[in-house]
This record gives sequence, C-alpha cells and structure tokens, in this order.
Amino acid sequence: MSVEPRTPAARLRVFCLEDNPLIAFHLEQMIEDLGHVFAGSLDSFVDLQSESPVDDMDCALVDIDLADGPSGPSAVEWLTAKGVPCAFVTGQEAMAARFADTAVAVVAKPITEAALAAALSLLAAAKRPPTA
Repeated sequence: MSVEPRTPAARLRVFCLEDNPLIAFHLEQMIEDLGHVFAGSLDSFVDLQSESPVDDMDCALVDIDLADGPSGPSAVEWLTAKGVPCAFVTGQEAMAARFADTAVAVVAKPITEAALAAALSLLAAAKRPPTA
C-alpha cells in the first residue's frame, strides 16, 4: 500500500540531523509523503558547522545524541541563531524538555506520521521570512 503524497500549504525544505541512517531514511520518506522536501541529512553537529547547509533548509529535525555525542541541543541553538526553526526528534523527551526554549517542538521516537505532521506545521509557522 503506497501513501499518496500530500501538498501542504507551506512546502518546507526539511533538514535532518540524525546519526542513525535508518531513522534518517524513515524521516526522509515521511517528509516526502507529507508533501515536503527532504533537504538532506548529516550525523553530527561538527559536520553541520563545517558544511553549513543553512541556506538550503527552511527548518530542521534534530536528534539529541549525534555521532559527536549529545550535541543536538547545541545544534538547535546554532541553527536557531541562524534563523532556522528546529524540532527535536528523540527518544529522550525529558532531555528535550530541558531545552524547550530553543526548539519549536519535540517528536518522540518511535516517530509517527501524525506527530511529524504536527511538528512540521509548527515549524512552518515559525519559519523565517524570505529575504529580499
């Protein structure tokens, strides 16, 4: 059974910061099924800083624990300072709650399409305005 793609009012370029390739692939499929664009993924905050794909994303989904340790909250702060709204995607909801002032939403693992869709709606509302 295939899921028919939906076209949301605000089509987002969604970036994933996730160190588990299976979860990143799962997120990619759900993002596209929801009618958004998968803008790529990296597995560490260090890689995010060095490759800096910020201009290619409208928002980001960020895990707490990445390939370089529990650097997800730092990545969210860094992205938010650059105008990219973020949501945590994590099994560590208590840890994510400690950083509730920086992330727009928290999606608990295991990820459901409904929870992801709700978070993407919040991220669309928080998206930075286009630059002239």
